[in-house]
Amino acid sequence: MDLLKELKENLLNATILRFPAPEGGYYNYIVNFLTEGLPEIPPTVLWGCAIELARIADLNGVKKLVTPEAMGIHVTTVLSLLTGIPMNVIRRRKYGLPGEIEIVKRTGYAESKMYANGLKAGDRVVLVDSIISTGGTYAAIIQALEKHGVIIQDAVAVIEKPDYNGVSYVEKETKHRVKTLVKVVIKDGRPVLID
Repeated sequence: MDLLKELKENLLNATILRFPAPEGGYYNYIVNFLTEGLPEIPPTVLWGCAIELARIADLNGVKKLVTPEAMGIHVTTVLSLLTGIPMNVIRRRKYGLPGEIEIVKRTGYAESKMYANGLKAGDRVVLVDSIISTGGTYAAIIQALEKHGVIIQDAVAVIEKPDYNGVSYVEKETKHRVKTLVKVVIKDGRPVLID
């Protein structure tokens, strides 16, 4: 049984939007229900993604599932319910709480700051998101958390856009390899799933 079948069908029928990238060229958005929440996210997709992420992630001894705001929250919530591991959301808002970790992230389309609270040296975590494209968010989070002594046990994403080289970028920058479930590229203006 393919628990990701519904997601794959949605990806193959997704609308592609092209936005100018800061370094030139274009960045392709794949408008689908998992990464953009449009039009809605079926619960069967969330459960399928969580089950498959639990299968590929090294969860042994993990204290928290960590996800960046916003489109990783839904998948991480279901993964937390499935595994019983608490989740922690890295926010775009600065709270100024004691121990707050500032993260400067650079992606293929923007630069911004994020903030982690409630994590401390020695915490063993798994980083979770719905998609990896350029790898800028993953690399920034991993580097900032490790600088503060947080142990990144694993990093996972549901969807990978390999034409943006995010997985290799994260591995080069952090020595961590992001595990993914579905790979999608754009060919002739249409989404294509690859192995």
